[in-house]
Amino acid sequence: MQQPRGTRDLFGEELVSIRLVMRTMNDIFKRYSYEEVETPIFEYLELFTKKSGSNVVGQLYAFKDKSSRDLALRPELTAPVVRFYIQRLRSTPKPVKIFYFGHCFRYEEPQARRWRQFLQAGVEIIGSKDPAADAEVAALSSNLMQELGFMDRELRLGHIHLLREILVHSGIREDAQDPILRAIDSREVKRIDNEFKLAGIRSADQKLLRNLIGLRGGFSVIDKASKLLRGIPRASKALDNLREIISYLVPLGVKNISIDLGIARGLDYYTGFVFEIYLDGVQVAGGGRYDGLVGNIGGEPTPAVGVGYGVDRIARAILTRGMALPTVRLDCVVLPVDDKVRAAAMEIVTELRKAGMSVDTDFMGRTLRKAMAHANALKASRVVVVGKKDLREGRVVLRDMGTGKQEQI
Repeated sequence: MQQPRGTRDLFGEELVSIRLVMRTMNDIFKRYSYEEVETPIFEYLELFTKKSGSNVVGQLYAFKDKSSRDLALRPELTAPVVRFYIQRLRSTPKPVKIFYFGHCFRYEEPQARRWRQFLQAGVEIIGSKDPAADAEVAALSSNLMQELGFMDRELRLGHIHLLREILVHSGIREDAQDPILRAIDSREVKRIDNEFKLAGIRSADQKLLRNLIGLRGGFSVIDKASKLLRGIPRASKALDNLREIISYLVPLGVKNISIDLGIARGLDYYTGFVFEIYLDGVQVAGGGRYDGLVGNIGGEPTPAVGVGYGVDRIARAILTRGMALPTVRLDCVVLPVDDKVRAAAMEIVTELRKAGMSVDTDFMGRTLRKAMAHANALKASRVVVVGKKDLREGRVVLRDMGTGKQEQI
């Protein structure tokens, strides 16, 4: 028997790196005053099809339960968290700041660093339309990567509303824009050309869109975009919003900002500011503003901004770079010289564990010499040898495995 395709068994350094990422995230999320929430692994299918349409079902693990209700394993966590907010938190003082960890499931072709079951983390600020909230989510993400040791992380900023306003200017209704935006997000030239053609976008507007999504770089990108968007006031207003968000990032400790106006994000619910974080050319985080989602799935229209993190991808980057991992600390191994003193040795094991130490003993019936060699292989700091004669005198033998020094205590 093997694990299902697209899933993994985790052990050793791979699991240690994932737990390191989760611990670091948990500490930082709490430092930024977010409160944790946990939602079910499966939800009603409608939660995920309401905005994206029935076509998304082919990418989900969707099924009927024994009462013929349509359910799905969650493919992402923002929609479930928003559903939780509508049910439980909509009357609480705003903004609501929450974070989460959870496994997600997508029926996609497995690829490098992409699995059908994957671990996602994220934060959401629900109830605030302040551009400073957008800046905090991006700054938290950048600072999190720095805390993990990724000094060369790349933070890319964009604004999907710029693209939406140009499409509106071109006569493309908002409910018909998502296929075009998904094509832009793919960065595939032929796919983009095909969607422009299918939508009947005017050649002048096609040129404007191509010029805009090709703008990448430093702060000069804003000035270049401003010149392109003359004559489209609402798009210029979106650009002003991006400029204000950027103005808050520097005091929030963010450096090495990259502006990329071709970011469209693959999910349909983003409405404004968007951003992505890359390590070694691989996207490990992405988020932005999604002011329409709360209203779309049954709540009152509410502004919101958030970000999702690929925990597995971040952990894999730690391993690929050979970054230091926390080592398992084994303070000592307690070894009885024979079975006659095993019960007394177990009492010592229990006493040391109660004192907060990491302690092991031998369960394989090894000779004392072989058990000492095994303790050395386990990189135990010390070995406690329990003998019958020593016990009568209220003593044990303590051996320092680093220096080889041995003494009765």
